[in-house]
Amino acid sequence: MAYQRLEGKTPGIVFLHGFHSDMEGTKALALESLCRNQGRAFLRFDLFGHGKSSGRVEDGSVSRWADDAVAALDELTQGPQVLVGSSLGGWIALLAALRRRDRVAALVGIAAAPDFTEDLMWAEFTPEQRHDLLAQGYVIQPNCYEPENPWTVPRLLIEDGRNNLLLRDTINLFCPVRLIQGQKDADVPWQTAVKIADCLASDDVEITLIKDGDHRLSRDRDLARMTRQVEILMAGLA
Repeated sequence: MAYQRLEGKTPGIVFLHGFHSDMEGTKALALESLCRNQGRAFLRFDLFGHGKSSGRVEDGSVSRWADDAVAALDELTQGPQVLVGSSLGGWIALLAALRRRDRVAALVGIAAAPDFTEDLMWAEFTPEQRHDLLAQGYVIQPNCYEPENPWTVPRLLIEDGRNNLLLRDTINLFCPVRLIQGQKDADVPWQTAVKIADCLASDDVEITLIKDGDHRLSRDRDLARMTRQVEILMAGLA
């Protein structure tokens, strides 16, 4: 697993990137800068198949990526941590927190996308795409960010995702949770943030809706908002 780590005070921050992204994105680097300025522990890492980590994305799964996150918590951090997850990373953060409740002091989801394999992929596949997925083991999807590099969605991703669905029942986490969501997000509907809040057992949940925000939320003002939210949250944990 490829990673970058800062030693420092706790609670530390662990950043979990999105699907087909990596630990070098602007959100990860903005949080690293915040932690460096505060003398706070920070960890960013590449999930299996992403960035500089081994493997191919197509051979990964939600379960495997959740295992990566738990291993990172166990082996690369000490003391309480705040998990900040972007898109897929938001789903992975929730799964990791459920397995390590004693280590996770709070969660921040940025366009968090739990259950996206079922609700935003399988549910929107055409009958032809579903047939291809089941018959040949994968389906090709356009990549709006890099049209020349379409995504291969394997059957494994969809089937394993069903073993990790969270929005069908109570999410038994009681820590503070902050959700930041763009209302012009073309990948994850803003209503997903409301569903997450409704499912969480915690009463300390706040949603920030960005009317003109897209999925990436990586404009300068988006990054400033994210770091400010995290800073306020961390102050409340002290």
